[in-house]
Amino acid sequence: MDFQKLTLKSQEAVAAAQELARRAGNPELTPDHLTVALLDQELPRTLVDRSGYGAAELRAEAEARLRNQPTISGGAAQPQAAAAFSRILDGAFDEMRKLGDEYASVEHMLLALDVVPRDALLEALQEVRGGQQVTSQDP
Repeated sequence: MDFQKLTLKSQEAVAAAQELARRAGNPELTPDHLTVALLDQELPRTLVDRSGYGAAELRAEAEARLRNQPTISGGAAQPQAAAAFSRILDGAFDEMRKLGDEYASVEHMLLALDVVPRDALLEALQEVRGGQQVTSQDP
């Protein structure tokens, strides 16, 4: 997996997810951390809302699951990516290839997270993006 092939917004989402896990004392970085981080950004929120699902509700559900995550106290250890988190990133790169894009963007991460039905999300993505491809780190 080539992190240089993530858009800047995707890199920001991963960093925000890591920071969220670190601040909460969670030893593992999970898909729920990424869901919360993505839904803090405007484009993912817009896509989820246009898909007919409430971004605020999805975020609240992810936060509720995070409250049940194990925590550690003491040192400021960096959380390690859970296998499920790594699968999401791999899935985002798969989505990037399926859509013919050159960089993995936040919309690819949303598709990989599968928090909204794929067809609804793709329809919202078409409305927002049109036929444009992701061809740079800062589209």
